[in-house]
Amino acid sequence: MADDPTSSNHLPPELIIDIFLRLPVKTLIRCTSVCKQWYVLIRNPNFSTSHFNSYNNNHDNQYILIGNTNICHVVCDKTFQLMHTVQAPFHLSPNRKYSLNFIGSSNGLLCLAPGLEYNLGNDVYIWNPSVRACKKLPVSRFSYDEFRGVVSLLGFAFHESSNDYKVVRLVYFSGSCSFPFVDVVPLVEVYSLRTDSWKVVSAEVPPVMIQSVATFNDGVFYWMGFKSVRDDPMENYILSYDLDDGRFREIEQPSVDFPFSLLAVKGSSSGSLYSVYSKFFGGQNDILVLWKMDEFNGGWMKVYTIQCNRGVWATLGFTTSGKFLFANLEKKLVSFDLETLETEVHDLGIALNRSAVDVNYMESLLFFDL
Repeated sequence: MADDPTSSNHLPPELIIDIFLRLPVKTLIRCTSVCKQWYVLIRNPNFSTSHFNSYNNNHDNQYILIGNTNICHVVCDKTFQLMHTVQAPFHLSPNRKYSLNFIGSSNGLLCLAPGLEYNLGNDVYIWNPSVRACKKLPVSRFSYDEFRGVVSLLGFAFHESSNDYKVVRLVYFSGSCSFPFVDVVPLVEVYSLRTDSWKVVSAEVPPVMIQSVATFNDGVFYWMGFKSVRDDPMENYILSYDLDDGRFREIEQPSVDFPFSLLAVKGSSSGSLYSVYSKFFGGQNDILVLWKMDEFNGGWMKVYTIQCNRGVWATLGFTTSGKFLFANLEKKLVSFDLETLETEVHDLGIALNRSAVDVNYMESLLFFDL
């Protein structure tokens, strides 16, 4: 890399910074090859954070990230046009045991757990597709001596209070492969990117068996689940874990008579929590019902009912542009506009994998330097 001291001396440093704050991530990555001064500036964690906040306030930087075997497709969340593709950070085979699995994203960092159902969450990565930086997390503090009857669940988010990225892992152990996890209390550990280590959590966990991926909102992880099937009738609940006070809680779900499908957050990291339920009619005229949690009393209010003429294959979540996304039985992306209440089918020409779609992806310069 050439170090040309005259390359930036013609402009005051503060003006260079002001210009750089207005440039997209791709352009800044190219600028790191111009000279050592620019490389050091752009790689500086303080600049990365300033650029992320400044650029997002003045530009559209929200995308849908769709992962296939070894390629991730970046799609505009407003026009649904393919912007570009990114090579996966490691080679994967089409075999389901090694497929991409998105745990979540925050500020441009994506948490991956390839083949989660089969490797029990041992292989967990934090990846920034924009800068091609990838980090494998340390192994779990828990020993998986017997793989039989073990379920590992993960969640990923940026915790604003501690200015740190966290991964939470819940591990259910049991001695058989039938349906033994009711009344089984999971072991819990939380990973800190700042310390690059796992910490075992000793908080009491309510007996709620989780059946969904984690959703994060305002410092709290949420999972859909149910209480013991030995109860009659089975009761559906939401399990929450608060990173601020380190406590687990259980929350009643809305009273509905058809299956839950998704927990999703509409808005920023302090947005509104929604629960989504699917009512199926054999692939024709299926219905999605969206309930919103009242942030003051914890109750639920039904706010949207979506007619899905071509059925529902997967529910995906809210984009920052005000649309709810799901995939129909043809595995095509469908958007529901929350203002016009209209649905639109988008044929992207991309094979969808329900475990590798992130509807709130953002580009950033973060290099894991906290």
